[in-house]
Amino acid sequence: MRVGVAVTQVSDEQLVWRASRSDGQAFRELYRRYVSKVRGLLYQMMSDIESLDDLTQEVFVKVFKALPGFRGDAQFSTWLFRIAVNCCQDARRRRARRPMAVPIDNLPLAARGEDPLGRLDREQLVSQALATLKEEHRDVVILHDLHDRPQDEIAKLLNVPVGTVKSRLFYARRQLREWFYARGIEL
Repeated sequence: MRVGVAVTQVSDEQLVWRASRSDGQAFRELYRRYVSKVRGLLYQMMSDIESLDDLTQEVFVKVFKALPGFRGDAQFSTWLFRIAVNCCQDARRRRARRPMAVPIDNLPLAARGEDPLGRLDREQLVSQALATLKEEHRDVVILHDLHDRPQDEIAKLLNVPVGTVKSRLFYARRQLREWFYARGIEL
């Protein structure tokens, strides 16, 4: 006979409350719950695997420092994503101030005239397509289509009206369709 043990998961709100009062275990649990989502968002927004660990660490350091001031006006995940988006924007500004030369070997295969379908997997292809978008359009597509964030939340995360989110999403999707179509890929 097997005796079952009911395991109740502590809510984000409870963990935030405890972590904001210097409970390290609660913060570690929040980190465990969200680190892969944050890393995925950062990678997709930055397309830079080399700075991914540093940027992820920067996000969670900022979260840790700001937790005592978290008022709970939004869900913790929304607040966390806002911090991640801000860190990405800061990193982009830093990167823009120091242009880097890219060797031909690091260019996407399609840019060198090779067949991308024969050499790249789907994830790499999507990354290439996303990289062609303006940052403001890419951010909306990543948050909405890849991270399932609602449009009103994205508007708050990016500090733009919902109509702007809808417009950016429309234009970004159209550009992505054209990019894939030009490569013989039908969506």
